[in-house]
Amino acid sequence: MFNTDLVKNQLSEQRAAFFAAMKSSDEKAQETALNDFLEGIQTVVVSEAEKAFEEEGERFKDENVLVARGIMKPQTSAERKYFNAAVTKQSFDNLDEAFPQTIVEDIFSRLTEEHPLISLVDAQTTGAIFKYMYADPTKQLAFWGTLPDNIKQLLVNSIKVISFETSKLSGFLPIVKGFFVLGPAWLAQYVTTVMYEIMAVTLELALIQGTGKNQPIGMNKKLSGAVDGVYPNKDKIALTDLEPESLAGVRAAFARDKLDNGPMVAIVHPVTYWSKLFPKLAYKSEPEGKWVLTQLPTGETIVKSYAQEEAAITIGNPKNYLLAVSSQTELKKYEETLAIEDMDLFIAKFTGTGLAKHKDAFYVYDISTMTGATVPTASGDADIKRPTPTGLLNETDTTEEP
Repeated sequence: MFNTDLVKNQLSEQRAAFFAAMKSSDEKAQETALNDFLEGIQTVVVSEAEKAFEEEGERFKDENVLVARGIMKPQTSAERKYFNAAVTKQSFDNLDEAFPQTIVEDIFSRLTEEHPLISLVDAQTTGAIFKYMYADPTKQLAFWGTLPDNIKQLLVNSIKVISFETSKLSGFLPIVKGFFVLGPAWLAQYVTTVMYEIMAVTLELALIQGTGKNQPIGMNKKLSGAVDGVYPNKDKIALTDLEPESLAGVRAAFARDKLDNGPMVAIVHPVTYWSKLFPKLAYKSEPEGKWVLTQLPTGETIVKSYAQEEAAITIGNPKNYLLAVSSQTELKKYEETLAIEDMDLFIAKFTGTGLAKHKDAFYVYDISTMTGATVPTASGDADIKRPTPTGLLNETDTTEEP
């Protein structure tokens, strides 16, 4: 199968930089980080294609051969028809075929299985519907005996409905002409890889930091007090240590509100984990003298995410967060200016949303004053520019458009 581990490992630095840029308001930094991230994906996919070409020769364009070798996953008839049409036209513009719904369903399924945070929340694909119902986790949904009217009303009030009409998830998809020449199977692999990576970053940011304005409401946000559609940050609880007495109050609040209804997590930025949490959670066992890493004393599983702000910990049961994305999408040419050269830029748009199922489903700690390890400052040396793959893709860059 296509080496997704290779993608994850080789793109780790670009992914972290993209997370950091997306959390800032610096549009130039966001553009640069996106460019680097997309170039990185291109490099990995082309490298895999070149490797397959060396091993399979001209058969590397044959989908049946690629599937039999475990290099590609099999395509549905709709997927095959769509990408064949794109290769024939050398573009995704004005195709008669709709973008395959199964692609988005497969990507979302992978995200909910493989991605550390997205795999833990209540993630749903919704098809074409624009409203979704879910139960308030703090409300009783069943009663013994005859139901009087006031109890029936309680049941009705325990079901909530959210709309997808105002939330759009958009991801950029740059296509070098050479990808069309590589054939439909490799074009499908590239499109799927880009969409997976962009959705992973965008959705994870929304899960934690989403403002609610044309995007989900993140775990770190209140569910009230929006100004012009933007929801305010939750009030943070100061935390200076990881002692049981300091942490138990929030767990007691969850118990009081009946929101301790499943495994709890503590979401931290990786830098915060290593600089603040790890030194306090690791200890040397006796008499073996081996280092042992513990959980938080209140038992939460630690989840590291670059989407989290530094010096903060978000506590809660991730199943009390609903993330829903429509499996239908549009893929259109992006006509505005963006600093991505020598390629056509398309934009994939999904309809979806997300929010906590209760206003107190998550609490946020401020650990900025907690002591920890000293993190060295950046060296200031210039990064080495990542080389562009030579061979297949560059050779086809000069192919004239039909």
